[in-house]
Amino acid sequence: MRVQLELRLGYFPALFEPALASPDVLESLWNHARAAYLDNPLPPRFKEAVLLVIMRRCPAPYGLVGHAAALVRHGMTASEVFALLDDTAAPRREFERHLEVLRRCTESWTQWPTTSALAEPALAVTLAYMLEPVECDAGRAELARLLPAELYSRWSALLAYVWARWQWCAAYPELANRTEAALAESWAQLLADEPRLADHLSPAEVVAETPAGRRASTQPQPSSLSQIIDAVPTGIVQLSIDGAILMTNAPAQRMFGLSADEFSRLTVSDLEGAAILEDGTPCPSESYPLTRCLRTLEPQQPATLGVVRKDGQLVWATFTALPLLDPAAQETTGVMVTIVDVSERKLAERALRESESKYRLLADASDVYVFCLDRECRITRANAQLTRMLRAPTEGLLGKRMHELLASEEMAAAQEARYLHVMETGANLDFEEMIEWDGQTLWFASTIAPLRDHDGGVIGAQVVARDVTSKRRAEIALRDREERSRHEALHDPLTRLPNRLLFMDRLEMEVIHCKQDGESMFAVLCLDLDRFKNINDSLGHSAGDRLLVEFGRRLQECIGPEDTLARLGGDEFAVLLKNIHDASDAIRVADRVLNLLKQPFALRGQDVYVPTSVGIALSATGYDRPEDALRDADTAMFRAKRRGKGRYELFDAAMHAEAVALLTLENDLRRAIERAEFEVYYQPVIALETRRVTGFEALLRWNHPTRGVVLPGDFIGCAEETGLIVPIGEWVLREACIQMQFWHTAYPPSQDMTISVNLSGKQFSHPALISKALRDSSLVPSSLKLEITESVIMEDPQAASKLLEQLQRQQVQSYVDDFGTGYSSLSYLHRFPMSALKIDKSFVTNIGPSGENAEIVRTIVTLAHNLGMRVIAEGVETAGQLELLRGMGCEFGQGFYFSRPVVAAAAEAMIARQCLMAVTQRPSPA
Repeated sequence: MRVQLELRLGYFPALFEPALASPDVLESLWNHARAAYLDNPLPPRFKEAVLLVIMRRCPAPYGLVGHAAALVRHGMTASEVFALLDDTAAPRREFERHLEVLRRCTESWTQWPTTSALAEPALAVTLAYMLEPVECDAGRAELARLLPAELYSRWSALLAYVWARWQWCAAYPELANRTEAALAESWAQLLADEPRLADHLSPAEVVAETPAGRRASTQPQPSSLSQIIDAVPTGIVQLSIDGAILMTNAPAQRMFGLSADEFSRLTVSDLEGAAILEDGTPCPSESYPLTRCLRTLEPQQPATLGVVRKDGQLVWATFTALPLLDPAAQETTGVMVTIVDVSERKLAERALRESESKYRLLADASDVYVFCLDRECRITRANAQLTRMLRAPTEGLLGKRMHELLASEEMAAAQEARYLHVMETGANLDFEEMIEWDGQTLWFASTIAPLRDHDGGVIGAQVVARDVTSKRRAEIALRDREERSRHEALHDPLTRLPNRLLFMDRLEMEVIHCKQDGESMFAVLCLDLDRFKNINDSLGHSAGDRLLVEFGRRLQECIGPEDTLARLGGDEFAVLLKNIHDASDAIRVADRVLNLLKQPFALRGQDVYVPTSVGIALSATGYDRPEDALRDADTAMFRAKRRGKGRYELFDAAMHAEAVALLTLENDLRRAIERAEFEVYYQPVIALETRRVTGFEALLRWNHPTRGVVLPGDFIGCAEETGLIVPIGEWVLREACIQMQFWHTAYPPSQDMTISVNLSGKQFSHPALISKALRDSSLVPSSLKLEITESVIMEDPQAASKLLEQLQRQQVQSYVDDFGTGYSSLSYLHRFPMSALKIDKSFVTNIGPSGENAEIVRTIVTLAHNLGMRVIAEGVETAGQLELLRGMGCEFGQGFYFSRPVVAAAAEAMIARQCLMAVTQRPSPA
């Protein structure tokens, strides 16, 4: 691509140099420039004038000398070029006049105007549009009307190229400091014809916008050929025919560490003395390209040499020497030398060599076998480990194929087939194989990877093989031991009972037998110790282990010799009853087990009672897989736990449906969290005396995609059991706090309103979540009320008291929720720092004048007031209930009589109305 550019243009423009690192970018840049600019059939004078004037205004102008020289070649004088560059305001100032000339043209142009009558306004409109595209858009519209579609397309392509070139120069501002040596003569000729062009065609100008809107130079402007040569990045040295140094440029002076005056006092012999070869030895005279060119008067190929600078620093450079011919005298007058600094490349090559050396040392020192192959499967490199195995020096392996190294022709063929496969596909291959070598059986784990050149082509393969013989022998020994201890692997090491694996194996055989013999029946019993964790925590794990052993011994007494008792894990046991006649046989065994386990176990001098839950699954259900039978027995066992423990349950289809529904609900809950299907509703809390809204209770609703709105009672139990209540509760708490803080900010009169949030037992054990919600929302702690049920508090009264005191110190209020429905102890209740009691709606519903709950509610209100707590009544649905509650001294109420739970927008409307009423009812100042 570079050769093509030089053939087409006579030199390689600096504009393309930033793209040299990517051949694709360079080719794309060249093709677009050629299509939109060089090969564009618009008149050359027009194209060059547009580029010259527009690029003159670029923050990093480049190529102005070339465009100016091209305009001169096409008939424009240097003075006209200067006028074109200097009159920067002309396109905008005379825009309307030129546009009017274009409008008077009544016929469409068949080709671009070449007469000055139309060429001048076309150029002016183009320049004005390029400088002010928004203000001069009308000019573009006129050209679109006047020009044929093809000419307009060419005009648009040229403008697009100008903008692209502008952006390219702005992206690489260093281009503004570049002037090709090939244009130096043109630049000098232009300045000879019109000296004032030096203000516009300086080869290293950097411009900036002045307050007046004109461009001005911010750097000293070069004004001679030597300054242009100094701007070239390549070092240049000119020698006379006798070896004296006639001229040097700045890059050459920097490379040698010499000034121009110091250089002028040197000869080619001095330069030769500072040169060294790549091996560090001085460069001989016959190898020095400058000396050789002076002697032979022939061009010298590039040679890379080291240069010892004046300060002792070593610089590497590529020297090219060409004889200078005087055309008039037809004789050589000297030598022109170009010098390219390649120090960075040499450093990179050195680092690469050092890296390869380190890699070789590493490969030789490792215990793996490493070697490389070419496309013919011949070894090109091998480490010391491989040479030791093959008992041959490295030199003896290079160039050899596997057929020449391995005794087995079959093994050699198989190895080479793998190598060729990797080189053809370009993909790694990992494998493990066993081979016979020197009378031994060895195992090797190998990786074959393709080797690629700089262009990505596969040039060979690298093999890394590790001897894993010791590992494989250990695995074989382990399998032998496992076979010998298979019995132990199928039994529980503590109780010596069959384990889950053996139990499932026997159960599977029984399932198959029952399917083949329709009259056979079996039953599976799942048993679980209901308080085993408490025993471990109180008496220790050793006592727990003794309990499990004794438990298994007692169970063994309850079953027949053909039945199987197994310990499935932890405190879970299972029994397989074979050859039963009906469900009564299994029930009798379950009763016998429960009766036997009613007797206490003696542990550490204490009598310990262990209630047990039993689940029974019968083969009559029709099982195809053993795990299904065990699953159903387990489901029945959990039903027994939930119904009171120390009992048995017989599995039925309803249990399975319930288990499936529970699993579906759990999966839906997990997705609901991810999909943000939850929404907080708000039910107002009313001051019964004033009928004003004092706050809201946050209530969770689930917008299920198929079931619609789901109330908490249908999913909170599942969330509690699965632990999902923690992220759900955290979200509700955060959303409620954020919403209340928003209302406080939006409606300043509502600052005293509070938000009540129900706290589950699992959330109660995560107090940090409460502080986090307050921090995230910036809500005042006293505006948050946490409602906690009696059952949660009484599960661990001591821990509950500490947490409630901590919340009180943070000014967070705490309520006893659903008071009267739990099993609270009045002796504990007065010790808790609670702000209020919430009477459950089941008491409020029947509170009428003759209602049976009236005295109960009155007693609760009196009790709360005696304890310094306020009272909130839930479920207020009638005016009569409201009056009775107010008469009893109940301070607050909630219920459908006031409002159902509503979405945030409706709750906000309540707040807005109440705030408006407060403002309108406020007495006016006197």
